[in-house]
Amino acid sequence: MDDERLRPTQLPLNDLATAYVQAGQTLFLAILDDIAARVRLAHPEAAYLEIDIDADGDVELHGIWSAQESAIGTCRLLYDPHDDQKQEWRDGPLDLDELVNDLGRVLTGSFLHHWGVVEPHPVYEHRDRRWLVLPPADRAATVAAIVRGHVPDAESLICRIAERGERIAVGFEQVTLSGGGTISVPCPLCSPETEDGPWPRDVSHDLARILGQLYALPHLRGRHLTPCVDITAEHEGQLWQLVFPYRDHKKGAESS
Repeated sequence: MDDERLRPTQLPLNDLATAYVQAGQTLFLAILDDIAARVRLAHPEAAYLEIDIDADGDVELHGIWSAQESAIGTCRLLYDPHDDQKQEWRDGPLDLDELVNDLGRVLTGSFLHHWGVVEPHPVYEHRDRRWLVLPPADRAATVAAIVRGHVPDAESLICRIAERGERIAVGFEQVTLSGGGTISVPCPLCSPETEDGPWPRDVSHDLARILGQLYALPHLRGRHLTPCVDITAEHEGQLWQLVFPYRDHKKGAESS
């Protein structure tokens, strides 16, 4: 009997396993986005969830926190479920039972840990808890704001993205400027000692995390990322361009 007739697919098993992992990444990120949208509907300033995961994988929510108000400031506690004796959330837009259930779904695996959105608690005495970073409501606008904070006339960012099993690796090629010029971003592998980049190394990590998430979500990838022709073959991965939103000149003039 022809063995080929017994195979449901011609794809190698390793490729099928990779596709399965990538689908899990997309699903878990989409659920996290939905969680963030629901939380911010009730608490627009929300940036972090303080959570605890027990040995059985059950999740408990300890608080909803804002972002730091400054480099030396602290986060503000927006909601503490343990102080809500009247359970007023039941009449509001946030269903905590559903929220905790969805958190349990996405935190049982390692997908979100790969994106760096699950961090140790910033307070040592609560080190048994976790700090869940809510994704930006608009990742493309967030990347633009970060880059323009270092290169004010930046118009777009060209980066190299490679899928490596469970991970998506992001490297940076250049920043294009509104006047038609470009600024190259040194490769940390080729030039590990250079300090000539347009932003510090820790900023690159933040950008790579957000861009990796954007790439992993097909609806955002198709909306914001455009593949570029790659005339070099020195590095692995496809080049993609993220064109930044236009500046609101009217708003800038009013605030200046």
